[in-house]
Amino acid sequence: MAPYDFEAPDADIILRSSDGKEFRVHRLILSLASPFFQDMFNLPQPTAEPPSQIPSVDVPEPSDILQPFIQYLYPRSPPKAPDIAMWVALYTIADKYNVEVVMELLRNMLIPWFLDTSPLRVYALACHWGFKEEAKTAARRTLTMDISGGFPEEDATLMGGLACQKLYLLHIQRQERARTLLNKRTRLLPDSRGCACSTVVFHALIQALSQRVPTAPWLTAEELYKEAAKTSIPKKCSVNCCVAFEDARGWISSILEEVSKLPKTI
Repeated sequence: MAPYDFEAPDADIILRSSDGKEFRVHRLILSLASPFFQDMFNLPQPTAEPPSQIPSVDVPEPSDILQPFIQYLYPRSPPKAPDIAMWVALYTIADKYNVEVVMELLRNMLIPWFLDTSPLRVYALACHWGFKEEAKTAARRTLTMDISGGFPEEDATLMGGLACQKLYLLHIQRQERARTLLNKRTRLLPDSRGCACSTVVFHALIQALSQRVPTAPWLTAEELYKEAAKTSIPKKCSVNCCVAFEDARGWISSILEEVSKLPKTI
């Protein structure tokens, strides 16, 4: 269904954006969606000049935000926010005008639209707006990120101190418990074959894995091995090395199985 074009001849009021664009809309639709608009339209309106002209109301939002927002109020296909900044702008205006149906619609779109590309920002927004389940889902997905350098200022401001602390502790506790598991599992290391690089490279690989598993437990055993091997195994030993993946598979997999049982969300 085509989006509403704001040119309906039966429109009875105009919303004028901060950049001067006019949107012909219907009082009834806006009033039913928003108590704010209902109260606004119940106030005495200035007489339109000339008399044949429908009244207009100036609003502080720019047209690129106002237009998709109003579009949500009409029974057409809702527009998709092109990025998370637009989602924030739309949710903010929906909250300002107390349009619960739009707020609920946008909330339901936050995870499907942006979790894969912006898990930390989604977590921050969920905490800011009080979306508890969305915050848990996003916190789990942030485990694919390295937050050791801290949070971006904008995200930290949105989260608030308590939410920042919860997420940081989740990451730190998982890393520490993963390291503990690694230490307990050293007895299960595969035996060396005694190739040219032998013990030195073998232990270098194990050390690399020990550093990587706690910070990237979402990777598969094969992916972890490849990452560790890049920094640990000499090229001359890349084929028949004593620490070939076939030898290390069981050890890495056992670690990952236990790491997968660690807490995943706040």
